Amino acid sequence: MKKSLITFLLFTVSTFIFSQEGLFDVKLTKVDKIIHSYNNIKSINHLVEKIDYDFETNIEKARAVYTWIALNIAYENSNVLFSPEFLIYQNKESLKRLKDYKNRQTIVEAFETKKAVCLGYALLFNKVCNALKIKNELIYGYTRSSVEQIGKIVSNKNHVWNAVYVENEWKLIDLTYGAGYNYRGVWQKYLDVSFFDVNKDKLRLTHFPSKVFWRKYLKQKPLKEFCNDPFFHDSFLTSNIEIITPKLGEIKVKKREKLYLKLKGIDKKASILYTYSNDKYLRVPHVKNTNSTSRIYFKKPKENTNLNIYVNNELVMQYKVLVE
Repeated sequence: MKKSLITFLLFTVSTFIFSQEGLFDVKLTKVDKIIHSYNNIKSINHLVEKIDYDFETNIEKARAVYTWIALNIAYENSNVLFSPEFLIYQNKESLKRLKDYKNRQTIVEAFETKKAVCLGYALLFNKVCNALKIKNELIYGYTRSSVEQIGKIVSNKNHVWNAVYVENEWKLIDLTYGAGYNYRGVWQKYLDVSFFDVNKDKLRLTHFPSKVFWRKYLKQKPLKEFCNDPFFHDSFLTSNIEIITPKLGEIKVKKREKLYLKLKGIDKKASILYTYSNDKYLRVPHVKNTNSTSRIYFKKPKENTNLNIYVNNELVMQYKVLVE
């Protein structure tokens, strides 16, 4: 009788948790649908008033802000995060005034032109959340943009994203990643809600905050180790793939040594392909599956190159290969 009661209680608790999580997802999906119907938003204040009227909880309002920005602001290719003219000013007050002015200009331009870089996305989210009285922070830090940056220790902040405090916890948000992607130099709009309340285990693979608080929150590794990681793509972040070996982004291959990766979490039916830097066609590796792990063997390259790995036709990660 006691065993039956325990089983019943466990089932009841797990069902409740599942139903609560399911309810959470359904509510936010409804938020997205409502935001899709928003037309003719004339000003930032108009957007704030409409979101405040249509939604009750802070989590719904924060998601509404995220979805509206992702649907309406396109990424404008640029590598500039901070204007060089900031460096001219030595006085802290002058620097702060100039930065505040630049930030206001960036927000206005993002809203009016419907184009922005990461700073524009983050500042606009920050401004609307502030107007809605939702606690939030800007997070400045580093991300890498290509496989060529493996092993190069970054020295300048080049990215900014957001954190919003709702439901008694910080949720991490990156609208630059959630608004779409670049395909052959052309911006493709695509609402990716996985970058609203991003999984911390995934985000720390690609984002390195400059502030110690956020590094501790992410349980981020030291900067040098972060910069020596393989280069991860969005499809890796949304997968269940785990790297067993090699952990470093640079693979040194000696004579008579086989080049292989050992991964965990790849479906046995998944299509795995690869290329080296100058390949015109995709190659098929030799794959050995053992329980939940896959050992993937590649033909050894003749010279230094980059290894690009595809799972189900999506580029998931890249390595530098150094032939010794």
